[in-house]
Amino acid sequence: MVPLLALALLAIPPTTAVSPLHPRIFVRHDAAVVGRGLRLYALRDRLGDPAYAAWRREPSGKGAAAILERAARYLEDGSAAQLEPVRTFLLSNTFSYARHDVGGFLAGAEMATAFDWIYAGLSDADRAAAMANIVTTADSSASFLRRGQPDINHNYTYMALNTVAVCGLVLKGEAQPYNQKAEEYLALAREFIEGPGRVLDTWNARQGAWAEGSHYTFHETVRHLVMMFQAYRTASDIDYFTRVEKRYGDFLAKAGRFLVASTRPDLTFERIGDCSSNRSLANITVPLTVEALASGLNNAAEAARLRSFAQALREAYGPNALNSSFDWGMRIFLEPRAPRKPVYTTLPLAMRLGEGTYEHIMFRNGWTPDSTLITILAGDHFTDHQHFDKGQFLIYRRGGLAVDSGVYDQMYKPDGHWNEYASRTLAHNCLLVYDPDQTFPKGCTNDGGQNVLRGKQHHGDWSTYLAHYKKEGLDTAEVLAYDYDERNQYGYLRCNLAGAYSSKVSYYDRQFVYLPAPDFLVVFDRISAARADFAKRWLLHFQDQPDAQRRDSGASLTTLKRRGQLNLGGRTATYDGALFVHTLLPAEHAVTVVGGPGHEFFNPFTGVNYPPSKPGLVAEVREPGAWRMEVAPTRPSADDQFLHALQMADGSVAQPVDARLLADTGNRVVGVHFLARPENQIVLFARRQNGGPVELPVTYEISSPDAARHLLVELPPRARVVIEVNGKALARTTVDPQGVLNFRDRARGARKIIIRAAR
Repeated sequence: MVPLLALALLAIPPTTAVSPLHPRIFVRHDAAVVGRGLRLYALRDRLGDPAYAAWRREPSGKGAAAILERAARYLEDGSAAQLEPVRTFLLSNTFSYARHDVGGFLAGAEMATAFDWIYAGLSDADRAAAMANIVTTADSSASFLRRGQPDINHNYTYMALNTVAVCGLVLKGEAQPYNQKAEEYLALAREFIEGPGRVLDTWNARQGAWAEGSHYTFHETVRHLVMMFQAYRTASDIDYFTRVEKRYGDFLAKAGRFLVASTRPDLTFERIGDCSSNRSLANITVPLTVEALASGLNNAAEAARLRSFAQALREAYGPNALNSSFDWGMRIFLEPRAPRKPVYTTLPLAMRLGEGTYEHIMFRNGWTPDSTLITILAGDHFTDHQHFDKGQFLIYRRGGLAVDSGVYDQMYKPDGHWNEYASRTLAHNCLLVYDPDQTFPKGCTNDGGQNVLRGKQHHGDWSTYLAHYKKEGLDTAEVLAYDYDERNQYGYLRCNLAGAYSSKVSYYDRQFVYLPAPDFLVVFDRISAARADFAKRWLLHFQDQPDAQRRDSGASLTTLKRRGQLNLGGRTATYDGALFVHTLLPAEHAVTVVGGPGHEFFNPFTGVNYPPSKPGLVAEVREPGAWRMEVAPTRPSADDQFLHALQMADGSVAQPVDARLLADTGNRVVGVHFLARPENQIVLFARRQNGGPVELPVTYEISSPDAARHLLVELPPRARVVIEVNGKALARTTVDPQGVLNFRDRARGARKIIIRAAR
């Protein structure tokens, strides 16, 4: 866990200076001297610019978001036809969290911004009536922040905070009691944004990575954070973009990278955590968020990458890129002639995001539509929108190959799909350990999975979270080693997952080695259970039906061929990837394929299938999974090791590269020998149940007509070693700080490799 940095509020004035002129939110009055950003005349000039012509559609819906689009049109051309529906809406509606749930949080900022934009067209009486409704709506969000137990890691806090801040910025300077309300709102917002352990400190500690699934992370939380900072930037003397860059680890630029890293090669989001079908897509509001973030960043390279990414989204989604109610945002924040180089595809092919906190790991072998993306979750628990899926990994190549199963449906409902399946370990590519006596929270049956952590969303600041996360079991996973070498083409991750499970597990680590050039992934699990009779099952979920076969070597091969298409609106993604899964350990194991009608969401321990409440929720775009493979040891043991060698390929590939179990003569290492051509690939781990470092020397033998590349992990970090092949010294080298040794041998045929400590 990254410790909270002691960030003093350096020279921050006690009050916020706000422009006395309307408009002031996102667009500044031409005569404004306070604030920074687009001026009104520049917005109006854009009416004749062809680059903005596509972003002036008839808004869909009748809610506050659609009203905001109409207010923007009045701001642009003074149309009475646009003014009247906005005026009527503001004079006729109030919203609250109690009556409208999330909509009650969202409406306040939208109403206040619309009021700011049509201010010149309202009479004094209309202004007073509209402000009274805005205050009623904003008070609900303010009450939530003061007394509703807001959590610094939860999206509700950011939606409510955005409303309070924007309403304060809009009402500042108005006649009483509205100016007083504005002062209260702005003081509350400053407390939440700048106070010790609050928004700035929390996002700095989490390095821009968020954990609420693609449904809430990008469509809600990041969007409202960025838009709130843009409102302050244009309306006041506070520029949070600059402050974040200089004092808070530039977490906004990192949040932009996290957004890109969470997007698959088909330009849809990784299905992580709570995620409904339409929120699997990177459209609706996302291009607006990306453009608004890019326009606020001072780092020109990061801004250019984000703009190139937003352009890619617009091209992929075509007319579906943005909900028409948010067209106003593109007319304000889109800068069509701003630099788009370096492009987003210049970002690293491996990224560790939220280091020490969320731990979202991305490995890619390219940025093209045909590239592979592997995503791994290996960090802590923050909110109920996360799932109990620490150690989960997803694989995309020309379609989701290893998928996140289940859908977002009826949160907390006992015996429901979300409560019993979608949020549980059973629905993820994780390991189950079934203790029949384990007690789960009321309404949750035993799935053999990780601890069910509910009711923990009460951390008002980052310091409180840090004080509670160990005793509340939120320290669910820890990265023990991470390494990526682009020149030598490998990625490595080792994580400790024991904290995610109950006392039924005394030790559990999971390791990943990704070889991007041949597109091989090795997953190695070592687990020790409290009792030998606790059943273990290694899971991998698929959208399509796999084929499992036992091989003569005792290993098993499971083959998946992905099929389908997804029309995004501007581009159609064709899904025709292949995944080959070699099960090499346990030596004695059974592979079972589970799925199909009546078993898509099946708990093998209760014998119950948990389908969603509505069949329509299981849309193909969500890739909710209908099949899985389960690997179980056939001989009971407290200690088990699972070794899987995976190959990703195009669907035209009929047979995989042969993958064989490889162990050394001293039983110190174990791993995989891929008989790939023109170069074999060797990946070896420590055989000892509690992990490395491996005791040297290590001796092992291979036989192949081809050269080989060797990757050993869990060696003594920074050790000086000598590598011998068939008795001849190949190299004297140093193990890297993460315990990884990488080398090539050009020998042919049978050879003995010895790695010994250098004298």
